[in-house]
Amino acid sequence: MTSFALIRTADLKHHVTQASAWLAQSSGGANSVALSYAAFEFRLAIERLGIYYWAELLSRPLQEKDIGDLTSFKRIENRIYELGGHQKEIDGHFEFIRVLLALLKIDRKIPTPKLGQLSKYWHKCSEFCHIGWSLASGDSQLVAKSYADLKAIEALLIEQVSDLTGWPRIADSSFVDLKVRFINGLANAGDVQRYLEERGAWTRVRYNDGRPSEFVGEPIPPKVEKDKT
Repeated sequence: MTSFALIRTADLKHHVTQASAWLAQSSGGANSVALSYAAFEFRLAIERLGIYYWAELLSRPLQEKDIGDLTSFKRIENRIYELGGHQKEIDGHFEFIRVLLALLKIDRKIPTPKLGQLSKYWHKCSEFCHIGWSLASGDSQLVAKSYADLKAIEALLIEQVSDLTGWPRIADSSFVDLKVRFINGLANAGDVQRYLEERGAWTRVRYNDGRPSEFVGEPIPPKVEKDKT
């Protein structure tokens, strides 16, 4: 059984772990107080994840005034859309990155930020934090449904925090053009493969903690055209 932490941390998984511990203590929802605390931690987990995505897109350290201005997940969601595009663009961007990683034989999942779903779940969790839910929590059917809702929220959040490596960026203008065509349905995985084979590609990881950089995956050597003469 997951244990409770007594000190808050900034780790992305902290609130998810706390919520899962409360959910486990709820005995399938029978212990309704545990459901309320699980929902509260899941709501914090959603906000923490949103701030993580926003900070990645800002490309600068968060300031105190930034956090103070984010009084709801909707504000965080809108800030992400302003910098990263709306959900269709985000979906396409992360799918493009997964295609790229697969071609380079890099085993990373890189989950797509599901902002609309996260926003819906943030509001769902908020319902548990008001007196109305507590007053109605003697209803066994309501409690059973609430438990099922929180299990669905738990599953999504575990998926979302499982393999985060930042918000992938692309600097090369021609590669950006290919990504835009991919998002708009004008290019596919085969086009990405041909692009890499024409130019060659390799991947190196640079760490921020002083460790030396290292190559990852398998390089794609550029194809050399045979002499037709």
